[in-house]
Amino acid sequence: MNAIHVSELDNVATALELLKKGDIALGVAVLQDIRQGHKFATADIKKGEPVIKYASHIGLASCDIKAGEWVHVHNMEGERGRGDTDSGVRDIRQDVYCKTTVAQSDKTYKLMGYRRSDGGFGFRNHILVIPSVHCANKVAESIANAVTYSDEAKNDETNVVYVIHQHGCSELSYDVRQTQDVIVGTGANPNVYGVLVVGLGCEGVQARAVAEEIRERAPYKAVEYFTIQEAGGTVRSIEKGVQIVKKMLAAALKVQKSEGSLADIVLGTECGGSDSFSGLSANPSLGAAADMIIQHGGSVILAETTELIGAEHILASRAINASVKDAILSTIKGYEDTVIKSHADIRGANPSPGNIEGGLSSIEEKSLGCIYKAGNQPVVAVKEYAKRITGKGLTFMNTPGNDIEQLSGMVAGGCNICVFTTGRGTPTGSAVTPTIKLASNSAVFQSMNDSIDLNAGTVIEGTKHIQEVGEEILDFIVAVSNGKLTKAEMNRQNDFSIWRLATTV
Repeated sequence: MNAIHVSELDNVATALELLKKGDIALGVAVLQDIRQGHKFATADIKKGEPVIKYASHIGLASCDIKAGEWVHVHNMEGERGRGDTDSGVRDIRQDVYCKTTVAQSDKTYKLMGYRRSDGGFGFRNHILVIPSVHCANKVAESIANAVTYSDEAKNDETNVVYVIHQHGCSELSYDVRQTQDVIVGTGANPNVYGVLVVGLGCEGVQARAVAEEIRERAPYKAVEYFTIQEAGGTVRSIEKGVQIVKKMLAAALKVQKSEGSLADIVLGTECGGSDSFSGLSANPSLGAAADMIIQHGGSVILAETTELIGAEHILASRAINASVKDAILSTIKGYEDTVIKSHADIRGANPSPGNIEGGLSSIEEKSLGCIYKAGNQPVVAVKEYAKRITGKGLTFMNTPGNDIEQLSGMVAGGCNICVFTTGRGTPTGSAVTPTIKLASNSAVFQSMNDSIDLNAGTVIEGTKHIQEVGEEILDFIVAVSNGKLTKAEMNRQNDFSIWRLATTV
């Protein structure tokens, strides 16, 4: 097979390999060379008519398109998030036609991890050094590295990690609150045994307030704080911090692992550096894993609100009740309204230049592929950015599409394991939460093998089914619980960024 038609309602198909002019694909004579991963029309599309993929609108033809012609940004226009053409959100009513099946598995998956006294389950048992403000970044980094690269006893699962950020001061009140929420949530994550919060002393997000809130949310956790001003400068702060962290690390090493199950998982789902294959291989495979985790009593987070614009009708149709449905629609359309008020074309920001190079032509097309990573289970809740995930099942968290800001928000919400799909390739990872990278195609899996753990390109090649790759993901999660390092962990990726809502003041 040299091309794939997702739905019988679609009027475009995706080339699975380079198609040459004159080739026959899905019964259509190709009129020009079509790059792998790019679309061609399977029927004539008149100017102004919808271009349909995944049984939904991905845009409008900007000129007449003949069957067999390449379809991309040169001859189709996205309808959503278009601040350059719209003054408000377009209300495009669509029915949900896709036939969906919830993936299931009778296999028993036994995890081994760190059971917390509040019932939380950690895949890791790290000591986290985190600054409350960017002025303390270097001190926090120096404390962590002084222990990490010392002869102090440690192991891959119980080590000292740190993050840095550009926030914590000169922020309006709601950004102060959001910054503190992310820092607190990261410290409270079950993958963290103990936390040292380092402040400067005069910032808006105070180290003491952060530490107290972490203790309140996770009373079992070892939490300490100090400020550089009170400690007497950089050198004294590093010395003080090293002593605190060494004591925490020694205690953490005494914690024994215990048995867990898929019910203990709070899975973060993410896609970044997407291509047109992401929605055909990696994301559906992750969706199968997500379905099976929920089937066995676990929790899954779907985020990236930007990348749900144009797919909200599908997600809303799966809401567990009217209240959740309304929250889904209002959250996504509210986000789109913010984008439109920028008066810019969303393309170039999202989808990014790399996404477009990989065959994605509009935010709608990207969104309709992104939504597959959440599987087909009902949506049980909608949460704001970085808020704690409290229920079993699928939760939609309102986050930006930016990879690092999204990942940081999910980790702050309690995500203890993340699967990150990619078509173009990315090294992204969290200091706190193991992040498994899943390639949508074999070429990027091979070219970036030092950064990517699993390959869903086998789905495109026809050697494996989506269910099989979904089960591979679950097997890999089990291996991570038994101490296997993800590529991001091997590379010491400690990406961390906080979604800022307003300007610096």
